[in-house]
Amino acid sequence: MQNLYTTPEAAKLTGIPESTIRSWLRRYPEVFQFEVHVVSDEHGVKLWTEAGIELLHSRRASKTATDDDASFDAESDAPDLLESLLEEDSQRLANEYWRLLPGRTLQRIKQMRDNPTPQQRQTVQTSINAAINAGTEHLLLPTYQPMLLEGGDETD
Repeated sequence: MQNLYTTPEAAKLTGIPESTIRSWLRRYPEVFQFEVHVVSDEHGVKLWTEAGIELLHSRRASKTATDDDASFDAESDAPDLLESLLEEDSQRLANEYWRLLPGRTLQRIKQMRDNPTPQQRQTVQTSINAAINAGTEHLLLPTYQPMLLEGGDETD
């Protein structure tokens, strides 16, 4: 497998500022081909291939960063930075959400079973009735089997 480089690493290898590399990638999508010069990882982070590094070197030789590029880069870096932060934060939040979801869901189910509100009691009763009507009461959790034996009515 070939080496892949982040944009900061590409900047160090080529001597081209990160902001210039990012602006070139945005402004010249026809020059930088995905899957040839740049690839995206599973999180959407752009990584430079060795061919991409060579292309950056050749662009640097043929077009040095001008003052115009620098002012354009300064204006355009804020959205890139914000997008990068949002992507990283949203990925972390999604991972944490899926990590906590099963435990939290089980906790809520136990709470509904042990100390249900009237609305939760009605939700469980509706579910039990639907299972009975569908002939699938055998799929109900053992927790709800006593409700079936009592005729499905567990009101105080």
